Amino acid sequence: MFFKNLIAGAALSAMLFSSCTENKTTEDAVVWKSKGDSLVTKTFDTLRNTLTKAIGEKGFAGAVEFCTTQALELTNSFTSEGITVKRSSDKLRNPANAPDSIEQRILSAFLQLKKEDGEIKPVLEKDAAGNHHYFKPIILQAMCLNCHGDKTTQIKPDVWNVIQQKYPADAAFDYKEGDLRGLWHVMFSNK
Repeated sequence: MFFKNLIAGAALSAMLFSSCTENKTTEDAVVWKSKGDSLVTKTFDTLRNTLTKAIGEKGFAGAVEFCTTQALELTNSFTSEGITVKRSSDKLRNPANAPDSIEQRILSAFLQLKKEDGEIKPVLEKDAAGNHHYFKPIILQAMCLNCHGDKTTQIKPDVWNVIQQKYPADAAFDYKEGDLRGLWHVMFSNK
């Protein structure tokens, strides 16, 4: 009887410990996702507002010039000690946004979900070094078609000329509204 109670007590303790560990892991994930989403929102809002201002002042051709000189810099401005913010895509305009291996894996998964008409949700991963990686899909909006849409019907010739001058190897066109344009990657370093 003593051994049965001892075994039952040990099993109950193990279940409670496991449950607490799972709850802690879930709570941690919620915190990291919230931090990641907050940074993406701030970065996106800053890029969108600054780009909208550039479009208003100089048109879409001027906006391409803005993107060439300032978009990466604005994104990097949200990078700080232990936090990296990046945008990437499978169809690049700026080679500096090329995906690394983990981004390529997540992009492939997002593209597969989109192809299957599945809902693409943000992803949080923790690597072997203890760094947290938050990935959020970038879904193309209607305004973006002026620079990323069909190059013969949606992108005006003056805009296309600037794109070709600034990005001779450009592949970031022929999108439709609602397409997966790429992803945001926020890394929280464990150091």
